[in-house]
Amino acid sequence: MSDVALLGLHHVTAICGHPRRTREFYEQVLGLRLVKRTVNFDDPGTWHLYFGTESGAPGTVITFFPWMGAPHGRVGAGQCALIALSVPPESMGWWIERFLTHGVTHGLPATRHGERVLEFRDPDGMLLELVSTPEAPERPAWKSGGVPNDMAIRGLHAVTLWIESARDTNSLLTDTLGFLSVSQEGNHHRFTCNTPRAGTYLDVRTVGGFVRGVEGVGTVHHVAWRVADGTVQDALRKRIADTGMSITGQLDRRYFKSMYFREPGGVLLELATDGPGFLLDEPAELLGRALALPPWLEPARPAIKRSLAPLDETDELLTPASSATVPAGPSSYVHRYVPAEVPSAGTLLVLHGTGGDENDLLPLGPMLAPQWGVLSPRGPVLEHGMPRFFRRLAEGVFDHEDLVTRTDDLAGFVGDAARSYGFDAGRVVAAGFSNGANIAASVLLQRPGTLRGAMLFAPMVPFEPAILPDLRGTFVFIGAGRRDQIAPETQVERLAAMLRQSGADVTLEWHDGGHELNAPLARSAKSWFDVRFGR
Repeated sequence: MSDVALLGLHHVTAICGHPRRTREFYEQVLGLRLVKRTVNFDDPGTWHLYFGTESGAPGTVITFFPWMGAPHGRVGAGQCALIALSVPPESMGWWIERFLTHGVTHGLPATRHGERVLEFRDPDGMLLELVSTPEAPERPAWKSGGVPNDMAIRGLHAVTLWIESARDTNSLLTDTLGFLSVSQEGNHHRFTCNTPRAGTYLDVRTVGGFVRGVEGVGTVHHVAWRVADGTVQDALRKRIADTGMSITGQLDRRYFKSMYFREPGGVLLELATDGPGFLLDEPAELLGRALALPPWLEPARPAIKRSLAPLDETDELLTPASSATVPAGPSSYVHRYVPAEVPSAGTLLVLHGTGGDENDLLPLGPMLAPQWGVLSPRGPVLEHGMPRFFRRLAEGVFDHEDLVTRTDDLAGFVGDAARSYGFDAGRVVAAGFSNGANIAASVLLQRPGTLRGAMLFAPMVPFEPAILPDLRGTFVFIGAGRRDQIAPETQVERLAAMLRQSGADVTLEWHDGGHELNAPLARSAKSWFDVRFGR
């Protein structure tokens, strides 16, 4: 396995609530550095914040997706439940005093796998621990974080996965990924991917009988492991694929290249290259001070800025706009409206997925239709606190009566907004993801003439009309994933066939991923849009 060895932990990505609160805790309490402020490349309306030591070298970074207003998750089987951080020996007393001073929820020092550990929780309740190790002082610290250098955090130490039955997970670790067993204490089994030292450990805790974890605020999204380069990454991808498991192709994350897969217990893992690193677009002394965007998102910078929540009180980077409401029949929609740059241009109606809001897909406007206006309503239905455009009875089972009503409401809202803002109601093209794509498809089928076209990302069949509408002259782009477990191929193919039978000009594009709106798909949609509706 030496030719395909993992080097250690690369980073851990978690989900937080308010970005400013998260920044204050990880900078001001833990003394870490905000080494990169960028966005989730798959959801540019959401921050992606990277905290680490010094220059954010691989193995030192915790990153966050802030999901403001989303419900808290539940830690359980199938999740990374604990992130361990490395600190110098004899620092535990200092950290206990600091946690007491700052009101941080924490436990008592304990010993695990021969190491002294101190558990604590961040403001969203996520579980972390400090681990004092002799090799910690050899790793660089962030010297300007307000924590004495001989007490400062030195990067990631280990992660702990909670697994229902660990046999298949342990087999993947040792037989495919090259991990070695280090020690076992009861139901805790420690592995290392390299020479046993801080930053190489993965602990598997067998939790048979525990409820499954639920992703949300205060939970870990994925765990990334270091590989030297793309050659090693490809070799590991082949090993994983040869076991019958699904793994993505290489994705460009700007500062590293990534591949993703789920281990048998359900935890999302990533293989991430060491390079090119965070100094690619900022000098070391200015890391994390300004919004950094990859080249393919630069055209959308103004809209992205407007859609992001400020990180501090005096953040001049961002100018969030206020929302408005336009009556639409018996309901109304909180929404955002950005006028077109060219008066004769049309309007893009962007429709978010479950759990999103009127800000989430605003950056799609400049990406897909730079000169068009953007109308972005918030779904009026709440499901466990998450906005949607219509009710459902279960996953994939829609409330048809409510769908009919909400479809009429949305069509009425578009007409009312056109009169209020003065845009051409005959030049409206929808761009929707998941639930937003489904309500857009429903408008096409139930209220033909409302939309000149639609870009439907990860859609399903909303309903089967008794009589097909006349959609001649309507253009539809459908983008879907072959591995989508929410909107399966059969549903997508049926929707495309139904729209074609109705006379619509339909373009169907598949990608190898799952339920997502990724950058390559957005670029394909833009090319399609430019041909049908002009630049």
